Amino acid sequence: MTLDLFSVTVMTAIVALVATAIFVIETLRRRDAGAGRLWAVAYLCGTATTFAYISWAAGVGGAVAIAFGNASFILTPAFIWLGNRRFNDRPIGWQSVAVGTFTVLTFVAAVIRVPVEGSWGGWTVMAALIVVLFAAGGWEALRRPMGRLGNARLLTGVLFAAAVYYAARLVVFLVDGPQGAFFDAWFGSISANIVTVVLTMVAVVVTSILRASKSAIQRYEWLSENGVAADGIMLAGTYRDALRDMAERAGWRQEIVSVIVVHVDGLDEMGAAFGSDAADELAAQWRRSVRRHAPASAFVGEDGDSTLSVCGVASTAADARRQAAAIYRGCIDDLAGNPTGLLPVVGIGIGLTETVGYDTDTLLTSARAAALRASRSLEASVLFGGVDEARSHLG
Repeated sequence: MTLDLFSVTVMTAIVALVATAIFVIETLRRRDAGAGRLWAVAYLCGTATTFAYISWAAGVGGAVAIAFGNASFILTPAFIWLGNRRFNDRPIGWQSVAVGTFTVLTFVAAVIRVPVEGSWGGWTVMAALIVVLFAAGGWEALRRPMGRLGNARLLTGVLFAAAVYYAARLVVFLVDGPQGAFFDAWFGSISANIVTVVLTMVAVVVTSILRASKSAIQRYEWLSENGVAADGIMLAGTYRDALRDMAERAGWRQEIVSVIVVHVDGLDEMGAAFGSDAADELAAQWRRSVRRHAPASAFVGEDGDSTLSVCGVASTAADARRQAAAIYRGCIDDLAGNPTGLLPVVGIGIGLTETVGYDTDTLLTSARAAALRASRSLEASVLFGGVDEARSHLG
């Protein structure tokens, strides 16, 4: 079977259009304003590229169609790179300026050189920039916290493979020329379109998975080597070890250890109604507030999808309640001033060693149950976990 350029270009356009439509619709449904939106723009630029080249292949547009296609082409890896940086919560200021400069340079190079050199005019400028942008996107996907996710490594492979392919294509182009037999057979427009289809399908699947994994909770599982999240909250395993050590030492001295569990309700519903960015902002604010208003000598760690736990020494039950009340008031005050205007329900439960003993699992279970009751109670926002919860856990 012999493939002609126009048919292969149309095939590429169909694949790009379908993949882009699915990704963009999902982006709108999620009300995603972060990395997903930048990736969606990347795929839209890829679709625009294919339609520009179809226009040129059909004899419409001439040098302007090629220039527009080339400029749109480099915006595809550019916005993937920017999306990766946003995914990693890194700034994209000067990077955006660089992308704009590259786009103008590519467009002008094509407009000037196509009338002189034909359809390949200005292509070397575009290819060189594409190699740089694909490599930059792949490198960003390797960096933490994104690099800790398994699917991000697949995206890294896709981007580096694209960079290698276009680097090889550029070298062969410079050596063999666009009319060379080797270049035409292995790196010509038809081969490039087939490679584009394969890479697009893989990239859309991977970025969709990555976007879904960057939730209000999972984003904080990206840890440094010492088991502490970027915002200073301990991971569940690290926190449990600290609590276990504290309870053991307090038991020797018969000191009171309090476990204060802070539970929020409504983040998932708010994310579904107002978008994942709103839920992320609320989760980030809530975590900062708990850490800020917890006693300085206490440990703060994760204890579930929408639960944080604070463990420390309290002189009395009243002292533990005072600490919990300070955390509650601080959270409510901070969340009330959140720019999203949304306020989740906050409930706090307290587990005390003088009530349930020094077993850490029992302490956590009693505090969790009390926090859940507090979040659903209209009368109290801070409740103690007691013997009933401990007996339920032991039973």
